[in-house]
Order: sequence, then C-alpha cells, then structure tokens
Amino acid sequence: MRGKGGKLWDGPERDMRLPLAVLAGCFLAGGLAGLVLSGQAGGADDGTLSALLQTFLERSAAQTPQAAPVPVLIWECFRWHLLVFVLGFTSLGLLFLPAVFALRGFSLAFAIGAFIRMFGGAGGLLAMAVFGVTGAVSLPAFFVLGVQGMAASRALASRFLGESRKDLPYGRTFFLRCALCAGGLCVCVLLESTAVPAFVSGAAELLTLP
Repeated sequence: MRGKGGKLWDGPERDMRLPLAVLAGCFLAGGLAGLVLSGQAGGADDGTLSALLQTFLERSAAQTPQAAPVPVLIWECFRWHLLVFVLGFTSLGLLFLPAVFALRGFSLAFAIGAFIRMFGGAGGLLAMAVFGVTGAVSLPAFFVLGVQGMAASRALASRFLGESRKDLPYGRTFFLRCALCAGGLCVCVLLESTAVPAFVSGAAELLTLP
C-alpha cells in the first residue's frame, strides 16, 4: 500500500495482472463458445420461441412490463458475484474462478447471440435493453471481485504448499472494494426495478420482428 490514505488496489501491480489476464481470457473464450453455439442452434423450437417473444414484445409495447419482486432481483443481480466472492476465500478459487468466468461469458454471449440470430438487429436492440443497462455496472464489479479473489486464492494456495508466508490480502482495501461492488449491484437492482422495464417497453415499440 502506498501512502497512509491507501489505494483501492493495493499490492504489487504484477500480482493482479496475471489473474486479470487469466479471467479475461476465460470470459472471452466462454463468450466465443456461446456465440458459436447460439449460431448453430436451431430447430422446431425456434418458431415457438419467436412467437412467445413476439407476444411479449407486443404486450411490452402496450404496457411497461412489471419488474420481478425485489428478492428475485437481488438474487439475479448478486448470485454470480456472491459465488466469486466466496471462492476468493478458498484456494479452490484458483481452479474454479476461471470456470465461473468462462460459464458467465458463455451464458451472456449465448443469450445475446440467440436474440440476434433469430431477430437480427432488432434482437440486438432488445438484448441491449435487457442486458446492457445493468451490465455496465455488474460486469466491472464481477471482474474486480474475480481478480482480487483469484489473487487471494493464489496466496492461500502458496501458504498451504509452504511456498510463501507472505500476508494474505484480506485487508481494509479488499473489503472496501467488496463494499463498492455491493453498492454498484444495489444500483443494478434499482435499475432492474425501474429503468430496465421502461427500456424494454421503449425498445418493443421500435422493434419490427420478422
């Protein structure tokens, strides 16, 4: 830590570059796999899904959709981040955090790719309304928790194997970053309950689906 005031990202810079590179690579690899698979998916269910989405958009255009109950929104916004947070307190995070990031990248890319594959540019606009509003906050928080969690897991593994006795990174700035991420996710819950339904309704009015 430099200076009495400290910084939000303490520790040598090299301690965070490697976890960031690994997790970003896993996220992008999962995203690429999701896009490829969504482009190859098809079949009889496409017509049913298209009809259901068409009905949903028609209703959304006529009336702003109702947001899910607050406990459901909290779970939806916090579940991935909570998993990453917990894994950061065990050496198993060194193995499982990359898998979680790959799975998260896959799920997001598959959903967005499926919208675009079925509905073209209109589907992309809808995906932006559904995922983009909160994603601008939740994804950076996801990476902050993941990078610091993987660095902590690596330190735990080193201590367990007797390779290093350096201090663990669970200090004030570690939990300050966690608190800031939690605050950002609370903003996501607020947006999901207010702005996102309005965005979806507005997008539905503009879309002309095939």
